[in-house]
Amino acid sequence: MRKANVRRRTGSNGSYWISYSDMMAGMLFTFALILFAAIYQLVDLQQKKTIELETKEAQLSTQQSILLDQEAELKDKEELLATTTLMLRDQQEELDKNRTALNSAQQSLSLQQKKIEEQAALLAAQQARIDKLIGLRSEIIESLRDELRGAGLDAIVDRNTGAIGFSGSVLFDTGRNELKDSGKELLNRFIPVYLRTLMGNEYQEYIGEIIIEGHTDTSGSYLSNLKLSQERALAVATYCLGGEMTGINSQEKLLLQSILTVNGRSYSDPVYNANGTVNMDASRRVVFKFRMKDAEMINQMSSILEGQGE
Repeated sequence: MRKANVRRRTGSNGSYWISYSDMMAGMLFTFALILFAAIYQLVDLQQKKTIELETKEAQLSTQQSILLDQEAELKDKEELLATTTLMLRDQQEELDKNRTALNSAQQSLSLQQKKIEEQAALLAAQQARIDKLIGLRSEIIESLRDELRGAGLDAIVDRNTGAIGFSGSVLFDTGRNELKDSGKELLNRFIPVYLRTLMGNEYQEYIGEIIIEGHTDTSGSYLSNLKLSQERALAVATYCLGGEMTGINSQEKLLLQSILTVNGRSYSDPVYNANGTVNMDASRRVVFKFRMKDAEMINQMSSILEGQGE
């Protein structure tokens, strides 16, 4: 009876252990399945993470490539900006130089313009003075003509120069330098009218010189005629300033003396006939001339204006 019980216990324990073993195996299998599933999930997750990482790495690589391209482009732009800045600086320096040169040119132009305006004003003033003097000279010549005609003197006044010539035969004998009585009488009538016209209050300030010129014909040598022409001009001047001259007072004689010049011209300026031959009688003469104070300026300016007119 005990043996049967033993067997029953033993059989019962065996079943227990079998059940326990089966349970453990099932649990192990379940654990294996769980572990496998976990591992599978982990691997799958790792693969997904790897793919995601690779995607992100690719994106990052792309972004890095884009960034490198942008950095290269930025570098190119920086280099272009630096080059442009240098160009702009050079252009600014060139502009500053040009501005400085322009300012200098403008200042120089202003100075030149000012000088031109001053010269134009001076030229205009000189031209006005010349016009006045030329007009005044013509006025003086007309006054001489009128005064001499009014005094009954048959004297020819050159309309351009105002020169008045007297025949040598009236003043001197042939080849002589002593004034004839007819010459003295002529001078006594002529000089007061001539002097008071030129040296009156209206014209005195403009008259710079009164000139007495002696002229001869072409017979004989130049030097002998030069001597004779000078002696005759001097004889006329001596008489005009001497005590025999009537019609002018001592003060007028002193005034005449202060501006009187005597010249001998020999036969350097003969008078010609219409056929081109020398008029010997007309060439022997004494000529009275007057020169205005600005005559040289008038002549120079007239030459300039004539040159510009050409």
